[in-house]
Amino acid sequence: MNATVSLEGILQMLQPLSADNKRWLSEKLMEEAKAKTHAPCQYTVEEMESRIAQAEKRAQYGDWGLSDEEADKELLEALPWLQ
Repeated sequence: MNATVSLEGILQMLQPLSADNKRWLSEKLMEEAKAKTHAPCQYTVEEMESRIAQAEKRAQYGDWGLSDEEADKELLEALPWLQ
């Protein structure tokens, strides 16, 4: 069974919990949120400059990388909720 509950509904369901249980739940939610946060870019400035220079060289020779269709396909595979 699939059910959809609003955030307000979830908050109302949690109201009967004790303060200790609410604190515990908030800590667990924060841990999970932090674990799902993506790390910042791991490239150095020099690596980024090198990658940009390589892309510019390829573009000068007509290699523009992905076509619009390929880019759309990759984007929708990575982020299916955009469909």
